[in-house]
Amino acid sequence: MRPFLLTLLLAGFLNDGHAEEVIRVTWKTAHAAAPPQFARPASDFLPMFRLALTSLPESAIVSMALSQPAVLGLSQEQAAMMRPLLEARYELMAKSPTYSGVASALPYCFAATQSREGLALVHVPTMMTAQTPVLLFLHGYGGSFLWYQHLLAEQFPRTLIICPVYGINTSTISSDYVRECLQAVATRLGRPDIKPFLIGLSAGGFGACDLYTQHPERFDRLICLAAYPPEDLLPKFPRESKAFFMVGGAEYYVKSGDFARRIAQVRQHASSTQDFIVPQADHFFLLSHTDQTMAKLREWLNRQ
Repeated sequence: MRPFLLTLLLAGFLNDGHAEEVIRVTWKTAHAAAPPQFARPASDFLPMFRLALTSLPESAIVSMALSQPAVLGLSQEQAAMMRPLLEARYELMAKSPTYSGVASALPYCFAATQSREGLALVHVPTMMTAQTPVLLFLHGYGGSFLWYQHLLAEQFPRTLIICPVYGINTSTISSDYVRECLQAVATRLGRPDIKPFLIGLSAGGFGACDLYTQHPERFDRLICLAAYPPEDLLPKFPRESKAFFMVGGAEYYVKSGDFARRIAQVRQHASSTQDFIVPQADHFFLLSHTDQTMAKLREWLNRQ
């Protein structure tokens, strides 16, 4: 056989015939998130919101939710700042051959009953091989929005990106749910050796800290965005931790010095812990300071 033809066959085998795509992976579970609960006035808005989830695209849902920001745990000022940034992101997604047809995970996040199936949205890159890096991303409060993964895939197109969908709050995500998720993805893609980079955003950052301190052997490293290590976990980071924390300089816990105190305490147990403060940024620096955020994230992901 000619070398050129052999190369083509091997490439097709390693990629399992896939171009870039986003797939939905499900599995049976007893560890899915409980249905979301809200106080008034957000609870009054929830039935209409659930109805809209059945018929409207995610871009329209997010726009509607930003008009009632209490559902997402936002203030009116935060919603006004985020609206144009998210509109631009969804415009990019609408033009994407990969993401324009992907169904939203929000109906799963806001379901009125606890699911008996787990769900993950998985970005499978073109020409995936056994050496393709794997990133496990825990979404922030409010649900698993498609724009999270789209932004990561835009910045890291050659990465297998796994986004477990866990209600509206991943701060308390079950380690069993994540283990099942990784097993289901490994089975679906034929990648039994998955040991991902673990990235958590906001509420997902707290959940990621919990997962990492429970089972550091399951993850290559921890990257916590827009969150800090919880008080009860400060002494639990193992000595050989690869832990990285990025926050906005305008956050109250940064200004008060509490963030610096917590990082210093983690370093007493894990001396290689790194942190980065995005200057003049608030909680939503992933959107407002994307270039700075991604430059530092790329540095941390590439660090040996």
